Amino acid sequence: MPKRSKAQTQQTIETILDAAKQQLLTLGYEGMSYTTLSEATGVSRTGISHHFPRKQDFMAALEPVLLDSLMGTLETDGTVNQLMQSWMQAMHADGEFKAILRLCFYLLISGKADNGVAFRCLRKLQADCEKQMNTDLTVAFSQLLGASLLMCRQ
Repeated sequence: MPKRSKAQTQQTIETILDAAKQQLLTLGYEGMSYTTLSEATGVSRTGISHHFPRKQDFMAALEPVLLDSLMGTLETDGTVNQLMQSWMQAMHADGEFKAILRLCFYLLISGKADNGVAFRCLRKLQADCEKQMNTDLTVAFSQLLGASLLMCRQ
């Protein structure tokens, strides 16, 4: 079998990560597997595990993508109230924002993927919002995360 180029390898990794993100957000951490990824991508389970030896490696690779998605949803150019409203609108929309938070909550509570990605992602989200808004958001984030946790159960 001829050696794959770096571009082909990178394309394979991106294909796997795209499928992993989709499955993590729809099937959940427990629902995604090397088998489901192989079926979705056409890449063998061995090929997938070559790039991502442990299931938690998917979360580490997706951390910046998930954070960008969360940040892109929020209104950080206005007031704290506008930020909170944009957050709650995203939660009520029941889309990717809510799915990412649901995944983070699951990982935090279950202890799965114990590489700390979920914790870092939420902390970085707060830090990035604070930096953009030039204000302390500790109280606002506590309220938003609490409300979001309850909404994820609905």
